[in-house]
Amino acid sequence: MRILLQRAKYRVLIALRMLLLLPFLLGIAAPDSGPFLTRVDIYRHCLETDDMLVVVRYNIPYDVGPPDTIPTETVTQAFIGRFMNGSTELARVSPYSYYRRGYSYGAFSMYLDAASAPDWEGDYTVKLEGSPTLEWDPSTPSVSTGSMYWRATTSTSTTQALLYAHLIAYANELSDYWSIALTSTTSGGEVLSSYGEVYFVSVVAELGTMCSRLFAAGVTTPQYTDVDWQRSQSEATKAAWPFDWGGMSEYFGLPSNDEVFRTLVGFVIVFCLCAMIMARTSRPDFAMLAGYGLIIVLAVPGWMSPVIVAGFTFLSVLGAALVFILGKAG
Repeated sequence: MRILLQRAKYRVLIALRMLLLLPFLLGIAAPDSGPFLTRVDIYRHCLETDDMLVVVRYNIPYDVGPPDTIPTETVTQAFIGRFMNGSTELARVSPYSYYRRGYSYGAFSMYLDAASAPDWEGDYTVKLEGSPTLEWDPSTPSVSTGSMYWRATTSTSTTQALLYAHLIAYANELSDYWSIALTSTTSGGEVLSSYGEVYFVSVVAELGTMCSRLFAAGVTTPQYTDVDWQRSQSEATKAAWPFDWGGMSEYFGLPSNDEVFRTLVGFVIVFCLCAMIMARTSRPDFAMLAGYGLIIVLAVPGWMSPVIVAGFTFLSVLGAALVFILGKAG
């Protein structure tokens, strides 16, 4: 009985292993032809001086069918793009999967900063090959080219203008291939559509910084202007008062600061108002509320000194609290 159980266990384990290996045993079909590298552009001064951007256009043809021969694996899983200097790999990337799982026409790019970028216009090769982790039928597809367009611009702004023109043109080509509008027209010119933004931002790293003109909403650096604030408006407002407060305070022998004199006049007005309310209503609470309200109205525009008003308010609240406490104690 134990032997039978062990045999059954081994059979189950073998079946599970076969299921796990099934995709590799069945393999992935190579493209109907190709793949092809249709164009390679190399740009410099994209984000910094002497950096390098390799933009590769490809075509990996599979029949749409029926029967549909497009693999279940995406192009990201199945293919690798490489930038080579002889047998030395300078950069690699997996193409981005978008339309038809990334097959048919598309692009990928490899960016090298100034510290990693090789010599300009060297004898380099771009390769597109099937992933060695997959079992290809009948053989692993591969293509390479040494034919490249070296875009020898001299500044970042010139590179951005050229990159804009090339990517907009290719986006329009892909729109025809895919029957998806990858560009749109705005008042500022032709830009990537929402579909185009999703694709090309994934194809070219930091594209928004390299070429913000491609986007309807760009990224710009704000310009700040230092402002030398003056008191001219304040002085003009003071000059508009109907009285010469400084002269009046001097005439009455009060401090020459017109703000102090205005505050004293304000308290006189508040006192008169409170007295009138008390005489008519005999309600000290109404008189107090009206007095504080008038003080706020006069203090907010600067007619009364906010500092003196704050001190008066503190002392009045303190006095009211003492009266309340002493009344309770009595």
